[in-house]
Amino acid sequence: MLKPCFVFILIWLLCCSGRAQTAEGSVLERDSALVAYYKKCKANLKSPVALDMCDTLLQMGKEKKDTYVQVISECLRLDYYYYRNDEANIIKHVDIVKATSRRLNHLKYFYFLWGSRLITYYVKQHKVNLAIYEAKKMLQSAQNDNYYPGVAECYHVLGKIYVTQSNPQLAYENFRKTIDIIEKYQIPEINLPTIYTSMAQCALELKHYDEAEEALEKALPLAHSPYQNYTVRKGFVLYYLDKNDLENARKYLQEVEEMFQKYKELSVYVVGLYYIKIEYYRATKQYGKALEMIYNTMNDSTPLRSKYMDYSLTQKLGNIYWDMNNKEKAAGFYREYIEATDSIRTKEIQNSATEFSSIMKVEQLKNEKNELQLSVQQEQLQITRLVLAFLVVLGALGTFLFFRFYKLSKRLKVSEAIVTEQNKELKEFAEELGKAKERAENVSLMKTNFIQNMSHEIRTPLNSIVGFSQLLTSYYEDNQETKEFSSIIKTNSKNLLRLVNDVLDISYLDQTDELPYNTTVEMNCCCLNVIDSVKTMIKDGVEFKFNPPCTELMVKTNSDRLFQILTHLLQNAAKFTEQGSITLEYALNESEQQIVYRVTDTGKGIPKDKQDFVFERFAKLDDFTQGTGLGLPICRLVAEKLGGSLLIDDSYTQGCRFILTLPLVRA
Repeated sequence: MLKPCFVFILIWLLCCSGRAQTAEGSVLERDSALVAYYKKCKANLKSPVALDMCDTLLQMGKEKKDTYVQVISECLRLDYYYYRNDEANIIKHVDIVKATSRRLNHLKYFYFLWGSRLITYYVKQHKVNLAIYEAKKMLQSAQNDNYYPGVAECYHVLGKIYVTQSNPQLAYENFRKTIDIIEKYQIPEINLPTIYTSMAQCALELKHYDEAEEALEKALPLAHSPYQNYTVRKGFVLYYLDKNDLENARKYLQEVEEMFQKYKELSVYVVGLYYIKIEYYRATKQYGKALEMIYNTMNDSTPLRSKYMDYSLTQKLGNIYWDMNNKEKAAGFYREYIEATDSIRTKEIQNSATEFSSIMKVEQLKNEKNELQLSVQQEQLQITRLVLAFLVVLGALGTFLFFRFYKLSKRLKVSEAIVTEQNKELKEFAEELGKAKERAENVSLMKTNFIQNMSHEIRTPLNSIVGFSQLLTSYYEDNQETKEFSSIIKTNSKNLLRLVNDVLDISYLDQTDELPYNTTVEMNCCCLNVIDSVKTMIKDGVEFKFNPPCTELMVKTNSDRLFQILTHLLQNAAKFTEQGSITLEYALNESEQQIVYRVTDTGKGIPKDKQDFVFERFAKLDDFTQGTGLGLPICRLVAEKLGGSLLIDDSYTQGCRFILTLPLVRA
């Protein structure tokens, strides 16, 4: 889960994203009168006359046939409602801007306003389901338009959404996709440094320090404006604080303070400065200064502050007093924080229900619209068919129809004769197939009976040989040579017995379409039983690892066959691993309803060109290595009969990794 401090910073950045981004584009390079009036409109967005001024700017753009200014005027009108949190008018004017920008071929604002106004508004109002719903629609639209700036904007918005939902992994992945698209298609993006910084903070939360440092290093030379330089350096402060490098953290904090003194326009972001100073003072145990910064933040009148920031600051007060060993005061702040956040959670749950209801209504309206359109199309098609049929009837001559009928009747008689003959041949062929099937079943049954009888006949003397070899050893305990010979007899008898068992097993599997999958087991216990059965085979110096993803997992499976596959894979790993480690692990793929087992070793591995060969029957990479060459084919066959698969991970090069995939059926 994201740290509250990280969510605090990202929520604050989200609140000021409307100010950090601009829709000016190249309007400053246009007609001077338009530029002057545009700036006047923007400066008066909070004034009641703003809407009339937007109408005037729109009319000026139409008179000068400047489509760019026409779109910009609609964008400013939307911003008027956006900064007033007027949801109904935001939704209405987002649709207007989208329609205008698409009509006038300015897709940049089509996606910019969709993501940075409508979706960002939903996130600020904690309507996350609606935000994600709109983001998915936006991504599909951008992909259909093949408009990569729109795709990048969508991934950027998704990244910010997942940040607010305390999901650093998905946030990081979406910021990474945003940057990849921008760099791949060389999209001009003035906010690239801040995107790098957001990605770095996600990586930092995931403890991927190298990736966080790399992102910040890339952002630094790209930062040109005071805001961008401040954002990147703030990221460095948090990075070094997390790594407990207080010296470097102090250095970057000092640079940020100097920037606030030099650039007065940064004063609107003073809450961010207070925040990193709080973190620095707490890390350096300067608790008095940290408390002073918190109270400064609480008393700040910057309009970018939100209730969430106040709750986070309350929690920070509790943390600092706890560090100061003032448990009673800390408990008071913690209680205040819990009560406040509980009310937020209740509101978010209520919002979620309302959002889902809204989404369902929208989808229902879409379906009704589609059904209506389909109905109209069907009626039009039916009318067209009737008209065509009427014209055909009028244009056809009676004599032609009679001639056609006579010709078709003649062809029909010929066809009937051909079909009758073919039916007769098919019946004869079906009878022959039935007989062939019966013969094949008899042959298969004979083969099975033969293998079972021979297996029994071979097992009995083999067991006798093993028993007598053990008896010889007990009789001649002092005779080393006799003990060695009896050991050889015993080992080879067991190998031959295993071969017989494998042949019998593979014969049974060939006759079986599927295996039962209904035994309830606790997965961790099952894996531990497998490990116990092969522990004695593991060589000295080889570490065995078992990494279960959960403490208890009850599933339905075929425990005997699962034990057979995992035991064989671990025995193979133990046989070919001289040093390093052997790892057994499993993971759940809920979306595909699968459970995936992995057996990984650091042995000599299997060459890529032989990874399919080893699953062939009686296949062996080394003829001098013990084994029948049937183990892996049997394991794959069992996996397929259970509805899964068994393969080798060709991307793993430190040894060998087998991946067993089976259906996930919870008990």
